[in-house]
Amino acid sequence: MLGYSDDDIKNAAEIREWLTRQILDKQDEIEKIKLTLSLIDSVLKKGSFKTAANLNTTKSNSPQSQKLDQPTYKTYNNTVTKQKEEEKQNELKEAAIQQVKPIKRLKDNFQVAQFYIFPDSVEITPEDNVKISLETPPFRSFFLNRILQGMKNKDLEKIKQGLLSESEMINFEVLTDEQNDEVIKKIIVNNYRDKERLNEIFNTAAWVITRMLEKGEK
Repeated sequence: MLGYSDDDIKNAAEIREWLTRQILDKQDEIEKIKLTLSLIDSVLKKGSFKTAANLNTTKSNSPQSQKLDQPTYKTYNNTVTKQKEEEKQNELKEAAIQQVKPIKRLKDNFQVAQFYIFPDSVEITPEDNVKISLETPPFRSFFLNRILQGMKNKDLEKIKQGLLSESEMINFEVLTDEQNDEVIKKIIVNNYRDKERLNEIFNTAAWVITRMLEKGEK
């Protein structure tokens, strides 16, 4: 049947079921948001409120705000350790996280990875008890070469046409375990830029990681 195995057909059916469930969940979420928005509009119509511009003017004129607006400087001596700097960077990074989505296996809801969404990048981190190899199909052939590299090729075309700068082009890297350079520890994708790509990366990663685990169990 066009060269597709029974496992491929089974996985495609599972993904279709999952996508259908996602659509239903999103529709329910949208309805709840609309209801909440309607309630907020009702409150705003009945009550009196200040505009954001007025609030900003009042705030900027207050003595306390003038004190806060003054630039503050911190000095660091040479005793600041590398560990403290790394902790600070991690704290800043955690603060920038917009959303964390779990990646779960469809058949048993087993969580296989975390999908961290930042304003300009995403990170896919397998769970500690999930060991997947760079060399397990279809990671390289499908996820890296077809999906992510395919997005990069489209960006390269836009750069040639003057529609995109090189700094805006999507790029990706795979970090591996220090003890075993085949075991994936993290996948980083920078400059995804739009929600459509973000969803495609998430859905594809979920399918690929599940397939890799199945390959490893055989």
